[in-house]
Amino acid sequence: MDKIKEMFSNIKISNVSKKNIRGVLIIVFVILVSYFVISSVITGNRNRTCQNLRNEVIAATDMYMSENDLLPNLNGTSETVYLNDLQDSIIFKDYAVTGTVTYTKYNDQYIKTVELDNADYCTTKEFKKESTEYDNTKNVKVETTFNYVTVNSYNSKWTAWYPSEYISEEETDGVLLPLDEKRLPSIPSNAVITEYVRETKTYYSYRDKRWRWYRNNVKYSDFSSEKPKGYTTKDTSFSMSTEATAWSLDYPEEKDYRHIRSTTGYRWYYLDENEEKVYWNNGEYSPESPGDEYVKDTEFKAPMYSYTDDLWRWYNGKTKRVYSSYSSTKPDTYNYKDAETLTYTNWSRFDDESTLNKSNKSYREERTDTYSRYLIKYDIYDYPALDSYVSLDELESILGKSYEEISEDKSLKVQVNFTFYYE
Repeated sequence: MDKIKEMFSNIKISNVSKKNIRGVLIIVFVILVSYFVISSVITGNRNRTCQNLRNEVIAATDMYMSENDLLPNLNGTSETVYLNDLQDSIIFKDYAVTGTVTYTKYNDQYIKTVELDNADYCTTKEFKKESTEYDNTKNVKVETTFNYVTVNSYNSKWTAWYPSEYISEEETDGVLLPLDEKRLPSIPSNAVITEYVRETKTYYSYRDKRWRWYRNNVKYSDFSSEKPKGYTTKDTSFSMSTEATAWSLDYPEEKDYRHIRSTTGYRWYYLDENEEKVYWNNGEYSPESPGDEYVKDTEFKAPMYSYTDDLWRWYNGKTKRVYSSYSSTKPDTYNYKDAETLTYTNWSRFDDESTLNKSNKSYREERTDTYSRYLIKYDIYDYPALDSYVSLDELESILGKSYEEISEDKSLKVQVNFTFYYE
């Protein structure tokens, strides 16, 4: 009996121990989670505080660099501002922050390296993490090395002259280029384009007015499909047609002088943001699309009609006019021009010389267009001249020129290698 009691007593102690261990583990887990959460919050707050401090420092040095015209303008060069040189100190945690901001010209932008001292936990750490990639969200230190290549400059041949309809309305590198890049001159695949050259020239096109001329001055009516009041006879030797009417679902009245055409019309729609059909003109029919965004609804189709009417001139008596064929100028023995018979020749092709002059300005119309042609100026770079990249001092020593002089020499091109180091 005593042994049984002892056994049960041990079991109770064991259960209590397990509960205690479980409780301790839970407490430890909660403490660890709390520690990491609090640590993360503190770290995040400190990072934001340090970033705000760097932004304040950069704003002050930006103004200093601008006022003193110190920004470097040659790729790969740098200028350093000491915070002690600023007119006003930057205070952090009750102390004046010291250090530097270095501005490095990186192609078309500036990399600003902030190195702060006496800034408590925001004091800049050592730049150890090397990379060939630039991350503009981080504080980064830059090292530059240099090489150079020999540059040979060339001109392409000129293109043909292109009408304005082939030319873009938006500039590229300050030039209006052809819409289709294939219309530009062919150049080597390794060419570096330095300039697009565009020449323009005015081209001319013309058309001529023409009329029918007549001999005997007999009074005629205006053009009409049916006999006008006061006129008895139709001159069937010459007729004209009206403009075609708009397409309509309404079948026109048939006339012996009317020519009716038919086609199939459809309803047209586009889908709105809710994928619902929105019909053109509230569901009006049309044989042609009213716009690129519209889709033909083949469920709805109907016959549509358009027509033209023949027109004649009418006169009285037995004598009618004797007409010439169409002519821009008065033919011999035809003294009267019938202004209502006006027609036009087709527009001529465009040419770079105008044909409008005093002798034809009474009947000739001219239009103009701006034609363009293109030439490309480009460079071909040789392979790098040096086996490895060198410091700027070494480059200037090798070429016997300053960086400014090298950059102005069109036969040379400096190549800069950037290496980045992160905190």
